[in-house]
Amino acid sequence: MKFYELTPAKRRAFLHQHGIELDEIDEQVLHDLDLLSENVIGQLRLPVGLVQNVLVNGHKYQVPLATEEPSVVAAANHGAKIVTEAGGFTAISQRNGIWGQIVLQAAVDFKIAKLQAFFPELIKQANNEYASLVRHGGGVKTITAEQEKDLVFLKVLVDPAESMGANRVNSILEYMAEQLAVFSGIKRKLFAILSNYPSQITKAKAEIPVELIGGIATAQKIALLSRIGQTDPMRAVTNNKGIMNGVEAVLLASGNDTRAVEAACSVWAAKSGSYTSLSKWYVQDEKLLGRLSLPLPLGVVGGSIKSRKDVKQNYRILGDEITSQELANIIAAIGLANNLAALLAIATKGIQKGHMKLQARNIVADLKATSSEKKKVLQMLIKRNLYSQTAAQDFLKEIRKENNASRN
Repeated sequence: MKFYELTPAKRRAFLHQHGIELDEIDEQVLHDLDLLSENVIGQLRLPVGLVQNVLVNGHKYQVPLATEEPSVVAAANHGAKIVTEAGGFTAISQRNGIWGQIVLQAAVDFKIAKLQAFFPELIKQANNEYASLVRHGGGVKTITAEQEKDLVFLKVLVDPAESMGANRVNSILEYMAEQLAVFSGIKRKLFAILSNYPSQITKAKAEIPVELIGGIATAQKIALLSRIGQTDPMRAVTNNKGIMNGVEAVLLASGNDTRAVEAACSVWAAKSGSYTSLSKWYVQDEKLLGRLSLPLPLGVVGGSIKSRKDVKQNYRILGDEITSQELANIIAAIGLANNLAALLAIATKGIQKGHMKLQARNIVADLKATSSEKKKVLQMLIKRNLYSQTAAQDFLKEIRKENNASRN
C-alpha cells in the first residue's frame, strides 16, 4: 500500500520503524485529524490568546488569536485598549464576492459579442445548478470578457454568501466552462479556477486623542513613521508584517485560509504599482487618525470550520451568530490595533525591549525547574536585561545555591 492509503496508526508505525520518535497522541484526535488532511501522522498545537473588549462599530467582542508569539497578543490588547478608550474602531466590509477566471482559446471565426450575449443565460443556468447557494444569498453575479488575440479571458464574480467559498466557486466555474467549451468559435477551455485577486475589501479606522498616546509629539512621530512606510518598501513590508501578525492569528483561530489572505494583501499593497504600507496614520485636530484597508476573503461556515472542535470553541467566544462581514470588520480592527502598538513602541521606548521581555517566557519554559524557580528566573532575566538560555541556567543555579544556603 502507498503511504497515503495507510491508516494514521500504520503511518506512525512506519516512521517508528525508520527510527523516528513521535509524541503520543489520542487515538480519537488522530482519527479526527485524518479526516481533515492528507498523510496525517500527528498534530501541531498553537496557543489561543484573547483580546478582550475590542470595540468595533459600537459592539464589544472577545477575540481569540492563535499564535505562538506572545508579543502579538500583547500588542493587539494594548492597541485595542487605546482605541476602545478613544471610542472604538469603525469598520465596513464590502463583500461583493470572489473573482473566478475562465480562459478559453478561440478560433478565427470567434465573435466576442455573440459570447457576451449568452452571459445572462449562462448566469441563469449556473444559478439553477447551484440553487442551494442562491438560497443562502449567494450565486453568480456578473461575467465580463476580454479578448487578446486567440485567448478569451472571462472574469466571473460569485457571491459565496457566508462561506469563504473557494471550493464552491471552483465547482461553479468548471460547470460554466463546460458550457462554454462547446460554444461557437471556441476551440477549447484552458482553465477555470478562482482568483485570489482582491475583491472583498474591509476598511477599519480609529481616531485617538493625542493625550491617550503620550501627546502631540508622539502622534507626530507615528505619523512620520507611517509616511515613511508609504514610500519605502523596506519599512512598508515590516509595517505590513506587523499588521498581518494580528490578522493571521484571528484567521487561524476562526478556521480561515491564511494563504488566500496573504496573497491578496500582497497584491493590494502593490496596487499603485509600487509596494506600500497597508495602513496610514496622520495627525488632524489634536487626534491621531489611523486607516487600514485589507482584502479579506473569509467565511464563518464551510471548509473545516464546523468540523473542528477547537475552531467551534473560538466561535463561541466571538459569538455563534457572527457573520462573515462582522468577522472581517473585527480582523481589520485587530490588524490596525497591532499596527498602532508597534508604531507606538518604535516612536517611544523602542520595540525590542518589549519583545525580549515576552520572549523570556519561552526561555524559562525550557528550564527543568519548579514553577517557583521559573518565576524567579523570569524576574531576574527581565531585571538584568539578559535574555539567553545561558543566563537563565546561571540564574537558576544562583537561586538554588541561595535556597540551599538558607536551609543550612
